[in-house]
Amino acid sequence: MESKNTPVIGKDVLGREVRDLSKIPWWGVDRKAIEWYPVIDYDKCTSCGICFVTCGRRVFDFDRKEGKVMVACPYNCMVACQTCMNLCPTEAISFPDVSYIKKLVAQNKIVKKLLKL
Repeated sequence: MESKNTPVIGKDVLGREVRDLSKIPWWGVDRKAIEWYPVIDYDKCTSCGICFVTCGRRVFDFDRKEGKVMVACPYNCMVACQTCMNLCPTEAISFPDVSYIKKLVAQNKIVKKLLKL
């Protein structure tokens, strides 16, 4: 399934469509079975918005009432991506350890699936 075929689940604060990318399996694994998404430490977050601006999968949105960035669609996050964490100027974003991804790849024989393509 391609992202353009996934359902629109709303719009972000800028009015851009947000699609439910959790409907797209990751190498045959149900995306919602994969606990890979950003977590924001609000004690460190300044709501600068760099995560919102740089994430092309609409994981983040702004809560205008609270005046802060939030993880709105966690399962839209691309598995193994850490761009937002790497760009966060206050180190307020975290992900599971990369060993989680390595274990996931091994358990689900992702490389074997890749080689069969």
